[in-house]
Amino acid sequence: MLQKSRVFWAAALLELAALIASGQSFTAGLRGVVTDATGSAVPGAKVTITERDRNVAHPVTTDTQGRYSATALPPGPYTLTVEASGFKKHVQSDFTLAVQQQATIDVQLQVGEVSTSVEITGAAPLLNTTISNLGQVIENKYIISLPNIGRNPMSLTYMTPGVVGSGGRANSDSNTNFVANGSRNSTSDVLLDGVTVTTVEQNSGITDLKFSPSVDVVQEFKMQTNFFSAEYGQTGGAVVNMVTKSGTNDFHGTGYYFLRHSDLNSNNWFSNSAGRQRPYYRRDLLGGVLTGPVVKNRTFFMGSYEYDKSKSPTSSTATFPTLLQREGDFSKTFTSSGQLMQLYDPYSTFTNAAGNIERRPIAGNIIPKARMDAVALKALAYFPKPNQPGAPFTETNNWFEQGINQSSGHQTNIKGDHNFTDRSRITGRYSYRKGVGNPVNLFGEGNPAFTFNTGPNQGTSHATVAEFTRTQSPTMLWSVRYGLTYSTYFRNPFESFDLTTLGLPKYMLDNATFRVFPTIAPAGYTDIGTEGWLIMDRQEGVHHVSASSSKFLGAHSIKFGGEFRKNFLDYAQPGYPSGRLDFARGITCKDRFSCPGNEGNGLATMLLGWGTGGQFHIDPKVFTRSAYWGFFIQDDWKITRNLTLNLGFRYDFDVPRWETLDRQSYWDLNAQSMVKAPGYDTRGVIKFVNSDKRSPFDKDMNNWQPRIGLAWAADSKTSVRAGYGLFYQLSRATVYGHTGAGFNVNSTPTFTLDSNATLWAHLDNPYPNGMLLPPGNSQGDATFIGLGAGTILGSISRNPEYHSWNFSIQRELPMQSMVEINYTGSRGTHLFLPFTSLSPLHPNYWSLGRSTLTSAVPNPFYGQITDPKAVNLRNSTVQMFRLLRPMPQFDGTSVATAEPPRADSNYHALQVKWEKRYTKGLTVLAHYTWSKMIDDASYGSGNYGWLGGNSSLQYVWNLRLERSLSSHDINHRAVVTGAYELPFGKGRKWGSNWGRAMDWIAGGWEISGLATLSAGMPLQVTQSGGNIWDGTQRPNLVGDPSTSGRVQDRLNNWFNPNAFVKPAIDVPGTSPRTLKYRGPKMSMFDAALLKSFRTKEGQRFEFRLEAQNAFNHPVFSDPANSFGSTNFGQITGTKVGNRNVQLGFKYYF
Repeated sequence: MLQKSRVFWAAALLELAALIASGQSFTAGLRGVVTDATGSAVPGAKVTITERDRNVAHPVTTDTQGRYSATALPPGPYTLTVEASGFKKHVQSDFTLAVQQQATIDVQLQVGEVSTSVEITGAAPLLNTTISNLGQVIENKYIISLPNIGRNPMSLTYMTPGVVGSGGRANSDSNTNFVANGSRNSTSDVLLDGVTVTTVEQNSGITDLKFSPSVDVVQEFKMQTNFFSAEYGQTGGAVVNMVTKSGTNDFHGTGYYFLRHSDLNSNNWFSNSAGRQRPYYRRDLLGGVLTGPVVKNRTFFMGSYEYDKSKSPTSSTATFPTLLQREGDFSKTFTSSGQLMQLYDPYSTFTNAAGNIERRPIAGNIIPKARMDAVALKALAYFPKPNQPGAPFTETNNWFEQGINQSSGHQTNIKGDHNFTDRSRITGRYSYRKGVGNPVNLFGEGNPAFTFNTGPNQGTSHATVAEFTRTQSPTMLWSVRYGLTYSTYFRNPFESFDLTTLGLPKYMLDNATFRVFPTIAPAGYTDIGTEGWLIMDRQEGVHHVSASSSKFLGAHSIKFGGEFRKNFLDYAQPGYPSGRLDFARGITCKDRFSCPGNEGNGLATMLLGWGTGGQFHIDPKVFTRSAYWGFFIQDDWKITRNLTLNLGFRYDFDVPRWETLDRQSYWDLNAQSMVKAPGYDTRGVIKFVNSDKRSPFDKDMNNWQPRIGLAWAADSKTSVRAGYGLFYQLSRATVYGHTGAGFNVNSTPTFTLDSNATLWAHLDNPYPNGMLLPPGNSQGDATFIGLGAGTILGSISRNPEYHSWNFSIQRELPMQSMVEINYTGSRGTHLFLPFTSLSPLHPNYWSLGRSTLTSAVPNPFYGQITDPKAVNLRNSTVQMFRLLRPMPQFDGTSVATAEPPRADSNYHALQVKWEKRYTKGLTVLAHYTWSKMIDDASYGSGNYGWLGGNSSLQYVWNLRLERSLSSHDINHRAVVTGAYELPFGKGRKWGSNWGRAMDWIAGGWEISGLATLSAGMPLQVTQSGGNIWDGTQRPNLVGDPSTSGRVQDRLNNWFNPNAFVKPAIDVPGTSPRTLKYRGPKMSMFDAALLKSFRTKEGQRFEFRLEAQNAFNHPVFSDPANSFGSTNFGQITGTKVGNRNVQLGFKYYF
């Protein structure tokens, strides 16, 4: 019966989706008022909007007030014709409607015969007088003219005011990893021909772009960054709308070949400084686009193919053991100031007069060969030997290697449009992309210990759309759309490996998900072995069903509907499938709980066989699903001829994820545990999903979103707009790449039972009581009692909120240009934050001191917890701190990558934009943003540092103490782009009568460029060797951290180290989460030189010379920010590459 009920409701919801699912359309609209010479309305006038290149007409009729409105117009050039009895026919031609543009063209008819006509040639209005959103349209002329050596249209996002690259990156990200007007990065939606091509990154609440078409396939590009129409949802950042080319009544085509080669490029700044040669690089890209009619005026097609192959340089700088250190000799191991790094013997402890345990120095700082651990020595043999001088004293960065990665890919797009009548049309597109990567092993062919998170890989992407549009009447239109985006990705390690050859036990090999080299990680050195989460097997996608209905009711233009998305993810990405072993510096320090900067060494700890941590993941492939519903109504109410009110309302609902095999679990924090401890709160149980509760999450049913705006045409050349909207970002309850607790485990070795006073487990047997294996749900409420446990907290499903608002003034200027000044702001609430512990030790206990907190006290769980793997909670005594944490019946608890959303942000900006449309061969777009962004956590989503904006928290109990400049704050940013056809040659101002030879030499030249000037990002400083119970300790700020001089002169000392002091144990540092002091600024200029050679009528060849970072200006990365580390304050890389040049050859017909 239950199953039948589910089928019924599923069918009902699908039918509802078919009827009212949302549009999120990419089409344009045109409205206006038809009057006579006296200004009186002309009712019943026939208005025909005709697609110029396809001769497809869209007829409407004016109402009693002379108003007309047409929607769902494909972007492109149009002709407007107005006819009425007693008046001359009005014809306005040669104007273009852009993607999602809502244009207004009022018409004044002249008295006369219909057989005579008044013809006007000109562009659609520059000003936006009907909608109040902010954003930018990039026309096809810009798309094909601007330098874009990456050949990816997503780089166009940075031409929009308020958009910055995450982590201060340049204008080259090809995904959604950008920040738009104070939003979190990677929260934007990207629509291609009206359907999404983004999926949701697993368990993160962020979006991931899965398909981006070739630049030559894109007809128009639009980005909305503030106050979208109510038809847009499931985004916390921006909406990107791309429209692919369609066929016309004439055949058109483009063939192209692009070449990038290292001989054309400049050398990397650091390689050049070190005297290293420029690495070899080559990329060949060829393809073509063909459009045309199948049946003129009715059926059209577009087809494209692109193939690219590249050999790209890769390099790495690392710190590996010196030749002396490999022999156990640390007598030449120094701090950055030249002090000896004194080693202490962890096996020689004694109790000092104060009653604290200390270690004795290692004689001569030399570890005898006989004392070295056998497993450590075998692992040491796989560490590469240094091949270059390291930094003074510390000898860090003593290894460098470079090589060539090879990759190839191809992309295909097929699109068709068919007009059944002038009232009904259908369009469909299928796109496919495949890429194969073959990276180089920098450790040498066959070395299984290569790290740096890379391996052979292959990926595919499929993107489809089908849409039917029907003009039901002159005042009503509806459309239905379906899209599927689907991708696969596989990545493998270079070599398999039998870890027993290192001396590790066979039971680790038997339980390895993949038999690869384990990660060996001595602190202060570069890890070797298979990086965590390297191996990946992923199939994912999203079904997107949408439709919309538009109704024109006098002064009201109403659109309503909803949408449905279903996300799916089949995923395997085990963390450390063959294990990881960590070796901390503190083991070879004098004191167990604190380690000064001139003591201890991670490699020495390893050679002595004293492990300090590790991981071993057993994580099967998972099959998760989630869904999303959204419903909206939007009314653009033209109150008067010059005032429009935008009223919208939207409701969204995320259906929390479920797993097809029901392998999910969650925390029930109120359920009483089966073990009891008088005086302690032992509530907290791991529960499992079942047939009645298939999702572990709470449902957020409160996502109501009002939108209100106005647009006022103050006069014919001035527009004033304002708007406010509430938006909801993706929930973290979407698809997830891992099973729930109980079905996957991370078996962490315990090497000591007394806070490193003595060693309990040895490297040849890291799990003396056996490894933790997945029990499934067989143990019920007893699951993981006595052990570390982590699973989902249902409340993380709450959707983060974004409030955004704007006020702008536009003014039309001469030369078909306009200036826009706007104030925009946003506030984010209930944002994700990077903290994973569910049972932190409250700071109220920290003052007891480490010795007291780690002292042994009677164990109230003794006799109740008997699992031999529960090494800390099964004995008669237990360390005090374990009982003072929440849920003491577990040996530490977490919430599976992040806790409930409770961070917030604020953003305010003044933006100025000047835009000149393409006239007389010149088009320009320039904008400047002055802004400030404040938050208390700059990203969340499970601490995904690869997103940029790393923002570790020190004091999670009070986020007000974390409030500071956002790590994404760029207070000044200016972008200027332009393209100019030099006025020489055939069809231009000078040289129209030149002969062919002269025209081929001096005619047909065009230049374009993109200049970016940007402030640096606020810097964050953490404490190396920080010692705080929970959170990331920061140093004390006691002075001015800034230094002065040229950037090149400060690469090794960006910070003033005397401005920081290491705080005491378990005392939060006074340094703010982000400093007012910033990293290096960005100044970059991309340029292109184009030369056209006309052959036959309608045909031409084009030569292109494009340069990224044309002036080869180095834009340096932010400095190393861990105070106390040997590379603190050092800058070792660049955010923007060296000058890269691309040659291109194109043929147009």
